[in-house]
Amino acid sequence: MADDGRNGDIGARMAESWLDTLDVNAEFDRGWVEAAVDWLVGSGTPGRVLDVGCGAGGAACAFAARLVPGAKVVGFDRDPRLLAIAGRRAAAQGVEDRVEWSLGQVGALPVRDGSVDLVWASGVVHHVADQQAAVGELAGLCRPGGRVALVEGGLPLRCLPHEIGLGRPGMEARLDEARARWFVDMRAELPGQPMPYGWPEALRRAGLGEVQTRSFLAELTPPLDAVGQAIVEQHLTSAVKELGIRLEAEDRDTLARLLDPGDPMYVGRRDDLTVTAVRTVHVGTWPV
Repeated sequence: MADDGRNGDIGARMAESWLDTLDVNAEFDRGWVEAAVDWLVGSGTPGRVLDVGCGAGGAACAFAARLVPGAKVVGFDRDPRLLAIAGRRAAAQGVEDRVEWSLGQVGALPVRDGSVDLVWASGVVHHVADQQAAVGELAGLCRPGGRVALVEGGLPLRCLPHEIGLGRPGMEARLDEARARWFVDMRAELPGQPMPYGWPEALRRAGLGEVQTRSFLAELTPPLDAVGQAIVEQHLTSAVKELGIRLEAEDRDTLARLLDPGDPMYVGRRDDLTVTAVRTVHVGTWPV
C-alpha cells in the first residue's frame, strides 16, 4: 500500500482503541469536511462556531482554517483525551490560536443561548435519547441568522468488492443490513421519545427555517495509503466486534480471514479496495 507521508503515523496505527479510531476517521473525513465547511462558510462569515461532539477535532480545525481573523471555534467533547488529540491536530495545522477546546456535550453545554453563529454536530444527535429536544437545544444557541448543521444519515462506508474470492458474494450488503438492525436495537435501549420523521423536519420543528440538505462523498481510491488501509481494517474490525451475533458463521469466518495478516486473503495484501461513504449535512437558520 502506498503512503504519501501526509498522515504520518496516524494512518499506520490499526486503531485498536476507539480513540485511535476517531483520530484516523478525522483524517479520512478531511476532504469532505473541508468541502462542507467551504459550503457553509461561503454562505456567510460566522464569528463564533461550535463543534459539538468534536471528537478528534477535524471539523473544528477545518472551520478555524477558513474563518476571518478574530473569529473563534469552540470544540466540545465529553472526553478530555479526545480534546488532547484535537489540540495536537490544531497545532499541527497551525490554527491553535483560533480554536478553544472544552468539556461538554448535548444537554450540558456551557454556552449562553443566542450567542453562536454556527453549530456543527456530526454523528452526535442520533445517540441522544430525545433527538428532537437535542436539536431544539442546539437551535436555541443561535443568534438571529445563526445556523445549525447536523451531519446525519447519508450512505454507509463500503470497501469490499461484491466478490472477494472468499465466502459468499455481497458481504458489504449483509454488513449494512446487520448494522441497520444494530442501530434499531441501540435506539430501542434509549429512554427518549421516538422521532418518526427526517432531520430536515426536526430542524423545522426546532424553529429553524431555510432548511437545506447536501451530501458529500468521502472516497479513497487504490492504491490505498496508510489511512485508507486503517479505515478498511477499522470497518471490518467493528463489524466483528459490534455485529458478530447478527452475522452468520460463514461471514464471521470470512471477516476473521480478511483481518488476519498471516492469511493470504488479508485485506492488507489487496490493491483493489476503494473506500467510499456519503455524508449528509442538514442545515437550518434561526429567524432574523
